[in-house]
Amino acid sequence: MDFYKIPSQKLAGQVREDPALLDEIFAMLSHFHNEVEDLNIFILFDPENIQKEMTFLKEKIAKGKSLSLAGVPVSLEDNICTENIATTCGSKMLSTYKPPFNSWASEKLQEAGAILAGKTNLEEFGVGCRGNSSFYGAAKNPWDQQRIAGKGAAAAVSTLMLPLSIATDTIGELRQAASYCGVIGFRPTYGRVSRRGVIEYASSMAQLGIISRKTSDLAAALEIISGPDPQDPTSLKGEVPSYRASLQNEEKVFKIAVPDNWDQAPGMEKDVKECFLEQLHNLTAGRVQVEYIPLRYFHKAYLAAAVISAAEAFSNLANYDGVRFGYRGEGKSLQDMYIKSRSEGFSSKLKQFLTFGALVSSGKHYEDYFLKSQRMRTRIKNELADCLERYDLLLTPTTPFTAPLAKPDTEPDQLADPALFYTAAASLAGLPALTFPLYTSVKRPAGLQFMGKAGDEASLLQISALLEERGISLSFPNPGSIK
Repeated sequence: MDFYKIPSQKLAGQVREDPALLDEIFAMLSHFHNEVEDLNIFILFDPENIQKEMTFLKEKIAKGKSLSLAGVPVSLEDNICTENIATTCGSKMLSTYKPPFNSWASEKLQEAGAILAGKTNLEEFGVGCRGNSSFYGAAKNPWDQQRIAGKGAAAAVSTLMLPLSIATDTIGELRQAASYCGVIGFRPTYGRVSRRGVIEYASSMAQLGIISRKTSDLAAALEIISGPDPQDPTSLKGEVPSYRASLQNEEKVFKIAVPDNWDQAPGMEKDVKECFLEQLHNLTAGRVQVEYIPLRYFHKAYLAAAVISAAEAFSNLANYDGVRFGYRGEGKSLQDMYIKSRSEGFSSKLKQFLTFGALVSSGKHYEDYFLKSQRMRTRIKNELADCLERYDLLLTPTTPFTAPLAKPDTEPDQLADPALFYTAAASLAGLPALTFPLYTSVKRPAGLQFMGKAGDEASLLQISALLEERGISLSFPNPGSIK
């Protein structure tokens, strides 16, 4: 059975009617994993655990439990805690860590009957999307193995192995990776999905998101993992909207804004620019109105996000000292042990990032860098709120370029990554955002990014469904031909 061709809700219905299909799903997962193993998508792929979960699921189905994702294979990024299953954050520091608890997301997915297919690869502690800091090596792009995937979660969906992956989006990493791999990437409103059990590096921007190939799958998963969590004070209160029902609204006319200086991003590739302009022209047909507007501060978002995220990471990762948990280096004294634990447990890329965070949050530079970045964050948030009072959505490219070529670990990184140019603003403002895949003339994926009002995930799902309906889609790589 080619389960990857079936929408998640339909597949779940078939599994509830015939639990024996789980054996076929297991065989297909094992086959796919063998085909794509060279892409280094997973940090953990455990067939024994998958079979154990399927056995429990058969028992639940026999008891007549309502399971909206019964048998649907889903991956979790390896910074999302799973009880008694290794959660490494792609770091030597946590290479042996097995949490004694589940995250909110893993709990909700288990309750819905989803099968944990594995833990996906990521940059160390989820910092960035450059493919050069994971302790387990970089995840490769299914479209071109010489290029980065950004996240194993995006590559897993792009290869057709999984219909859904759950991953973190802090300053746009999830959306960037989805754009590089040609899939839909979605970041909900800050607080829509509880962050309980997520090991994050910048708490004020971190949010769990979803990667999928179909909008309907995305809507179904979002309904399941959204909702108020008493153990997470930042989670949004109130009833979760019916996102699947929102997809039935076929009459809505979208009024969309585009920054008038959208093409001024550093490193903008000609093919991405031409592809975006072509889609702007196509969008104006039917139910979409597009207008160019001035945004004074939008282009400074990636600089502010770089400073704020580094300062927060310096604070959040300070507790990895070799004493409480994580890797412990051998030292002659307590101070020596601290130094060796962090020096050996963190990659050079992460240490560079944390050093920058220490610098901008220090007394000497706090006001010149961190406070000014926070003031800029407020201006960007207000600017976007004003824009989205007049328009339904804000549209930009997702990244200024297609997936970059993988580069050696020794090559220095830019602290303010140009890949963040378009994605950082939504993260700073806590807004929902979605990237929809496009295909450039150089045969590599790019993305359209839509940003919506806080709490209005439905409009993003609706525009994604509209683009699907118009046939703007990609031909995904065939796993059998990847090697």
